Amino acid sequence: MSHYRLPQICLVFLILLVFGIEGTSQDLEYMDGQYYKNGMLYTGRHVEYYENGNPCVERNISNGIEDGMVIFYFPDGSMREQRSYREGEKDGLWVTWNEQGVKTAEARYQDNLKHGKWYIWDDSGQLLYEMEYDMGKKSGTWKMFDSTGNLIDERKY
Repeated sequence: MSHYRLPQICLVFLILLVFGIEGTSQDLEYMDGQYYKNGMLYTGRHVEYYENGNPCVERNISNGIEDGMVIFYFPDGSMREQRSYREGEKDGLWVTWNEQGVKTAEARYQDNLKHGKWYIWDDSGQLLYEMEYDMGKKSGTWKMFDSTGNLIDERKY
């Protein structure tokens, strides 16, 4: 009798394994500004992948909204963009890189508003713009540089 029981146990295990994997591999659903999984607000780390197996985007989510780091990747696995959220609002440092790994932008937010120094570089890493915001409003001295690093324009806010 025990030799009949082993295939039944294996079959039950196989069914649970297949349905369990299928249930956990479902993508998040995004509705009305919130992430859901199986009809419920999602909390946790969620990673989506390219067909080659490398991560595409990695999100930290709490009660259906982004909270913490969100990282986007190029298909080769290198970072494309890093964003920071606090309870669904932009908050903290955001950085963008090109496919060669050169930083092309750096921005800061506070309470969903542009706040602090912002920088933009060309694809070779040459600084083109230096800007500043104070709670969403232009502030400080904004600078524009040419492709060789020479200051070509400056404005005070």
